[in-house]
Amino acid sequence: MLRPFEEIRHPKVESQLIAADEEKAALAGGGKSYATPWHWHDCLMFMLPSQGAVELTSEGQTRGTWLSQDRFAVVPAGSPHTTRAGVGSNRHVAFYVTPNALERLAGELGSLADFRRRTRLPLQVRRSPALRALQDVALRADFGRIGGATIRRDLSSALLVQCISDVISGEALSNASSGAHGMALVADVRAFLTANADREIPLDMLADRFGISRRHITRLFREGTGQSIAEFQAGLRLEQAERLLCETALPIGEIAFRVGFESGAALARAMRRTLGRSPSEIRLGMARMVKNEGPPGCGGKSHKG
Repeated sequence: MLRPFEEIRHPKVESQLIAADEEKAALAGGGKSYATPWHWHDCLMFMLPSQGAVELTSEGQTRGTWLSQDRFAVVPAGSPHTTRAGVGSNRHVAFYVTPNALERLAGELGSLADFRRRTRLPLQVRRSPALRALQDVALRADFGRIGGATIRRDLSSALLVQCISDVISGEALSNASSGAHGMALVADVRAFLTANADREIPLDMLADRFGISRRHITRLFREGTGQSIAEFQAGLRLEQAERLLCETALPIGEIAFRVGFESGAALARAMRRTLGRSPSEIRLGMARMVKNEGPPGCGGKSHKG
């Protein structure tokens, strides 16, 4: 089934549209049950996972390959393919680019012969931090009504240039194994826990957010990190508390509150149990290091994080 660019840039679900003009369109997609049947486009497509993993199967493949946080795919025009979400929730950006857009860009930037050569067949490329940052900004929903459309169009142009740059200068990757979607899920869980280290995040909340059972998410996390989720959360809090003790003059009770402990006494008990030192001892040791012109930082961390 052909999905022409004119249809793509006018999606039925308006909220999917990030930005579109006559030559390129960026759409947000995903969900727990995301899947598309076999189809092809009259334009080139970049598939950029944002959360979870996407299985991409191209014509001639006996099994698909998994795209996750370390990579993205380029599917040339006219290449039949199908996609579906891995375990858990999925979010991605599908970016469609017409031949006219590439011609126009070649006129502005110079020859794209190397890019065209590398993308004659479907390709997986290691994603650069710059591309991931642009993608994350493009998915934001808070640009506001004034100027929001212009910002999104500019972001889509920047995304295109960065995608092409990654293809030309980046590393082409071989097919990822079917287990990659599990590791992608673990990476997402780690990132979510790190961003919310000061909050109580029960397993039920994680299971609901990432779309899999408590048992499955617990097993995958231990396999991927060697720690339970609770151990990882505890390590994050102690690491952040140790950093604040070393780098600020905040009262111990305030630090405890900021990293999710109910009191300074609770923080002290956890630090003595895990690190063998109290918050006061950690801060005193840092003060001595500074006085003696020792190296910066706390040093001597023995917990996992």
